[in-house]
Amino acid sequence: MTRRRYAICQLAGWTAWTLTSLAYLQVAGVGVTGRSVVWTVADSALGFAISHGYRGMVRRRQWARLPLRRLAPRVFAAAIAQAALLDAFVVSWSLFESGGEVRLPSGLIVMFLFNFSIVFLAWSFLYFGLHWLERSRRAEQAELRYLKSQLNPHFLFNALNGIRGLVAEDAPKAQEAITRLAKLLRVALGSVTADTVPLVRELEVVDDYLAVEAVRLDDRLAVRLDIAPDTLDVPVPSMLLQTLVENGIKHGIARRIDGGEIVVTARRTATSLELAVTNTAYAGATDATGGVGLANATERLLLLFGERASLALDRSDATRTTARVRIPIR
Repeated sequence: MTRRRYAICQLAGWTAWTLTSLAYLQVAGVGVTGRSVVWTVADSALGFAISHGYRGMVRRRQWARLPLRRLAPRVFAAAIAQAALLDAFVVSWSLFESGGEVRLPSGLIVMFLFNFSIVFLAWSFLYFGLHWLERSRRAEQAELRYLKSQLNPHFLFNALNGIRGLVAEDAPKAQEAITRLAKLLRVALGSVTADTVPLVRELEVVDDYLAVEAVRLDDRLAVRLDIAPDTLDVPVPSMLLQTLVENGIKHGIARRIDGGEIVVTARRTATSLELAVTNTAYAGATDATGGVGLANATERLLLLFGERASLALDRSDATRTTARVRIPIR
């Protein structure tokens, strides 16, 4: 948690505690007086100081890294210890006002201890909860960067491997393929820092990728696009569509002597974007998952959009394989 966010939470939390305490005095019929305001503000200020010192100890001893079974007893013990300090302040204040005579019933002192323990427990739950949430978000971002770092070299290797075969066989075609690849990389590598891009940008990447593959596959590759105009501005994970098209060519069309067709469709519903990439199937295909590329694409979808997003391969038609993607529209 950043210092600024922590300071805001501390000030807001203990201010709320002050106002709640004063409201309770009013509702309970005790009334709000100048003395009760001073006492309540002092009580909250001490709570602020105690919890701030507690945070320093937590950071030094790195409690946030502990597993829950080891953290829980420490948090409960710390809450009681902090509550005891605040309770001691209440008793001391009472002694000061009464000239050394204890006027607070023992039951009330115990009640204060219990209430203060609940407050400090809530403080700990909020602090560690926000800390774990932030750490989880950083972990997801790191995982996204890792998955994307796998994706682009994977694509580049396949493209260069395809061009390599053309160098000795057909130099002009190889030059054309390299020119197409350079254009593609200018677009594709520019999306590395972006989690999502508009679908129209992804289609540009797919168009350049298909141009590179067409040089290698020649008339063995047929392409058909069926894109609804209202889908073009919908955000999609960068390089997602290219991965699906590459998967269809690699595992289907490129293995067939007579080649095949790639069909890309996009439709928009009230709540989601529906993408489908269909390729002519290869009869000897045995990989039911689509390999690392689709596994990474699925993981990125879940990280970016949650459980409402999905990617599935449809092999119900023996002659065609379809990768279906659902992306929720926020």
